[in-house]
Amino acid sequence: MLDDIKYPEPDPNKRPVAEVWNERYAGDSYLFGKEPCLSLRNNVPFLKKGRTLDVAMGEGRNAVFLAKQGFQVEGCDASQKGIEKAKALAAAQGTSIETKVQNLDFFLMPLMKYDTVIMTYFRPMPRFFSEVRRGLVAGGTFLLEAYLVDQIRIAPNPLVEFADCYKPNEVLGLLRDFQVLHYREIPEGNAHIVQALARKTQN
Repeated sequence: MLDDIKYPEPDPNKRPVAEVWNERYAGDSYLFGKEPCLSLRNNVPFLKKGRTLDVAMGEGRNAVFLAKQGFQVEGCDASQKGIEKAKALAAAQGTSIETKVQNLDFFLMPLMKYDTVIMTYFRPMPRFFSEVRRGLVAGGTFLLEAYLVDQIRIAPNPLVEFADCYKPNEVLGLLRDFQVLHYREIPEGNAHIVQALARKTQN
């Protein structure tokens, strides 16, 4: 049951997110590769084209992919190293993106600035979904892909923490103020992920 899943208490001694990810991104290789996540590739035709924000973009695989499709992409991440590698990836693939080092716990979305927002493999505080809605124009689109909690239980990965994962159906509740266009939870094999595509309604 959903209510039976408990997240651990925050660890006051936990290392800062920026420090952790700067260390993980320190090598020359791209930690998660250079190709976009599958749900983004499959849903490009359904995204509102224009100014786009990639939240917690990491090394830029999704941001660069969208830029090559003609989107005007801005990416933000807590990791300076991730930002640097994202810019290098964009240059290597003959495109460009705007970037910003940003502590996402304190990020306030500009009002109705973006046509599309994407957020992959990042679980912010619940209030952030209101920020996403605030930042989207009317009819703007929001794409999410992330781990479910069973990823930790069944296919543990040292790069994935329990706090990064959503409970079953949790994302549906967080999207209650959106029109949900597509929603899928995939609890099969080693893939325990949630995929969602939503639109900001006129109201």
